[in-house]
Amino acid sequence: MLMKAILGLMLTKNEIQKALNAYAVDSWHKQEDLYTREQLSHLRHAAVLLPLFVHENEWHLLLTKRAETLEEHRGQVAFPGGRKEKQDHNLHDTALRETYEEIGVKPEDVHIFGHLGDLPILTGYLVRPYVGQIPWPYAFELERDEVHSIFSIPITWLIEPENHYVRYRNFAGRELPVIYFENYAGYQLWGASAEMVVALLSALNLAF
Repeated sequence: MLMKAILGLMLTKNEIQKALNAYAVDSWHKQEDLYTREQLSHLRHAAVLLPLFVHENEWHLLLTKRAETLEEHRGQVAFPGGRKEKQDHNLHDTALRETYEEIGVKPEDVHIFGHLGDLPILTGYLVRPYVGQIPWPYAFELERDEVHSIFSIPITWLIEPENHYVRYRNFAGRELPVIYFENYAGYQLWGASAEMVVALLSALNLAF
């Protein structure tokens, strides 16, 4: 794991972009094997942004904690994002618009590296996780009706095997494996957002 931690520190922007492009293509092939086109067509399209930034020569991942008043995923750790709206030309626009609305990061301040393909989630969405770099430090403006707080986790912490585990939970009568990360600064990353983080680490060849 020491070598992977070192690689995580040394990843360049160009290497991240190439890795994501390759991973997205592979992800599409996997979805075709797991789901029919008809099944995927019934899911609502959404997009999120996995914001990366460099602090003290180390990559960090920014996350949010959703407000307790929301109907869906209340109080959970998540990434800025949401469903595709009519004014969005594509899912790229969705991710940037939602990020601006939720945490105040302007679209022109985000350098998109690529995305991780499409991820079906149990709440009926087909989510496309985009990965981009944001400036640091940044004057964030939180939409308090949606976002309780923001925090960040170093990539080197996320890749440590002892910081994650799998727990089985019952969904619609089925026992399904769910990824959990240990608490970090009082926050716990789990579920679909944790799955996106694992996909990012896999794309960058940093998976535990």
